[in-house]
Amino acid sequence: MALLALLLLCACERAAASTVLPLSISDLTGRSRQIFHGVCIDTQADLIDGDPVTHVRFVVVEPLKGMTTIDTLSVLLPGGEIDGIRYHISGMPAFMPDEEVVLFLSGLDGAGRVWPVGLAQGDFRVRRQPQTAPRVRRDFDGLRFQGSARAAALPVHDLALDELLDEIRSLTGAPGDSR
Repeated sequence: MALLALLLLCACERAAASTVLPLSISDLTGRSRQIFHGVCIDTQADLIDGDPVTHVRFVVVEPLKGMTTIDTLSVLLPGGEIDGIRYHISGMPAFMPDEEVVLFLSGLDGAGRVWPVGLAQGDFRVRRQPQTAPRVRRDFDGLRFQGSARAAALPVHDLALDELLDEIRSLTGAPGDSR
């Protein structure tokens, strides 16, 4: 009986995953309309035409693709929490104020929303610790990869923030950070 319960739990977990193609940094850069390094200011869930969405505002630290110098950027993502009910797309990142990210965004969909390219694949979270260089990490929870051999080559674990930014700049021709 315990084995059956475990199998059902695994089946439910697998059903909750979004199946995506694994995307390298080069793939993400090529498919993105906008890329930036920034910090989440705030989030606000709302219903638009009956669809739950979340407005997310970012301070842009460095625009990397598809935008000129800009101070803040508002992104409208599908899903959110309204009246205590959470509407979630598996693999769609959620943001909290003060989180630092490098984000790869799609163009507008038919409903006027942008999506992180490849869902959570296009969301690199920056971690800062004393006396070490900032690092980024992607969280693939809620994703299942099509073609697992290629997915195994995707960097999930720590990558230096500067390495990621330099790779994006080299792929887009963007100048280095002027800070």
